[in-house]
Amino acid sequence: MSTSITPRRTLVRVLILSLGLAASACAETADADGGTSSSTPATTSETPEPDYTAAELEALAGTEEVQSRLMPFAAAPAPNRSVYVPMSDGTRLAVSLYFPEGLDPDAGTAPSVFAETWYTREREAMATPIDLYRRAGFVVAIVDPRGFGASFGAQAGYLTEAQRSDQRELIAWLASQPWSSGDVGTIGVSVSAMLAEASLASGAAGLRAGIVRATEFDQYNENLFPGGVPNAAMHGLIAEVLSMMRAEPCLANHALCPEYHLGPVDGDDQLQLLLQALREHRDNVAPDALAGVEYADDRVGSDDFDGVSPRGHVAQLAEHAVPARISGSWLDGATAQGALARFAALPDVPMQLSLGATTHLGGLDADPFSRSAFAAARTAPEQDFGADVRFVQDVLSGAPIERKVDYYVLGAGVWKSSRVWPPEGVTDLELAVSASGLRANAGAEGERTYQVDPDASSGAGMNRWSSQSNHPIYYGDRRFAAGARVSFDGEPMQRDMELAGAPELCLALRSDQPDGAVFAYLEDVAPDGRVTYLTEGVLRLVHRKTRGAACDPARGTERSFARADALPVVAGERMQIEIPFLPVAARIAKGHQLRLSLAGADHGTFPMLTEVPATWSIGYGGAHGTTLTLPLRPWSAE
Repeated sequence: MSTSITPRRTLVRVLILSLGLAASACAETADADGGTSSSTPATTSETPEPDYTAAELEALAGTEEVQSRLMPFAAAPAPNRSVYVPMSDGTRLAVSLYFPEGLDPDAGTAPSVFAETWYTREREAMATPIDLYRRAGFVVAIVDPRGFGASFGAQAGYLTEAQRSDQRELIAWLASQPWSSGDVGTIGVSVSAMLAEASLASGAAGLRAGIVRATEFDQYNENLFPGGVPNAAMHGLIAEVLSMMRAEPCLANHALCPEYHLGPVDGDDQLQLLLQALREHRDNVAPDALAGVEYADDRVGSDDFDGVSPRGHVAQLAEHAVPARISGSWLDGATAQGALARFAALPDVPMQLSLGATTHLGGLDADPFSRSAFAAARTAPEQDFGADVRFVQDVLSGAPIERKVDYYVLGAGVWKSSRVWPPEGVTDLELAVSASGLRANAGAEGERTYQVDPDASSGAGMNRWSSQSNHPIYYGDRRFAAGARVSFDGEPMQRDMELAGAPELCLALRSDQPDGAVFAYLEDVAPDGRVTYLTEGVLRLVHRKTRGAACDPARGTERSFARADALPVVAGERMQIEIPFLPVAARIAKGHQLRLSLAGADHGTFPMLTEVPATWSIGYGGAHGTTLTLPLRPWSAE
């Protein structure tokens, strides 16, 4: 159970019948080639074919056009100035400044926005819409925090108190410059957004607004260990970045330094200051700091996960109440969940959310209903990021900031807006898994056996978790997804419906292994048999303990992921496991069915947690069988 911005739900079964969700469903089984097939016949006699072969997708993803869309602001301008700013303890931080056209920094003044980055100032400039802010009259500052890029010092963790102190001093420095109006905003995307949100909790005088894009509220459950399962690609990326910040090859051979895009400050043509700074980086948190980490209360260098997550600083964020615009994507990791978690946790903070369907930096479309891979984002990045600029302008002008959630609806191509989440009119409908599928009534008790297939995959390299590393996203027709899953379908919809919120699975399960992970997928099945990915829920089984009773009727799921709360799986013992799905908004068209698919692996994305693939028995029927709760309302384009 968990806190929510909406009251305790009512399970309304009477609507199930009117929606046509009452009777049948199907199961997927392994084909001879290891794929999956459905026992529900398609309405067409044509043999289905995938939209693209794996080779075609890989070739398309590597084209110059697609790569340029992944980095919509890659053509970054050169900074007007790059300087060192001394902190109170003597540590010098590298800052690049970009002045708006027409500003004489010795005579005029302007507001400023700043971004901090792990990726070096030069690289961060390629992800920052510098010219959008400059054209609006802002000075843009990009900063290497201590221990990173060309800055001096070191950090013993991912987000130390020293860095938080540096943020307050940097904001004070920006506000006090001769060219400054005294108004400062913090901006960022991905890691720089994590650092931007830390500054929102700092209480720094002069900080007026925040732009937080594509990051998480809970770095454990939403990023590094979704559902407690190690996110191997993200662990590798962090290790790579931390190694890069040591730049050992650059120290050994100065001719290699330009390859690291470290950006020496003005006047350091011989790199003497840069090399001094890099030597101090050797005391940073070790690149392999995540090795051996499993639980949310494990230490990562000098940090714990609450220390590096906004969820651990809710009191400070609420106290300072800096207006913020938070952007995420239904298909980019758990960034939409992170944005909605902020919205719920900070009800009195002026906040606007924008939840779309794009890749990590907003340049590519990721709507799974699209049959064209890697198309340009439906909202151009200049328009999307331009809304950030206008938000900061509105805050500085004193305009009232209305709390709202603007969200894109998958499969509909439209944007909607709501003052609450889930939107008004959404009703939670509980369906029971039965011998034949998803039904309104539980029916007779029984169990379905499933042999976990280690080759089951959601599409490594092109799924929501790959997007966190700025890969393109394409799920395609899930009939051709690798490996075997077990699936259950509902009846065709009798009218268009809107799925808006976070579905929840109450899974009755036995396993013959001491650990493992459940990968639960919600999918749309079209009348022609095409299967479209909607969202997913992930949980490592040892983390099944919840705060409160498992599978209670309250919206949301709270669990600690702490070492002391881990529950080994007892072979053959039946478990009631509450698994929340990531939130989503999608139109489910008349005649389409909703499908629940379960797997025990996501090959290429998450590691297997047992040496031997488990055999599962999935319980259905009776008072304690598997159920799926869906947040639905009748479709309206309004």
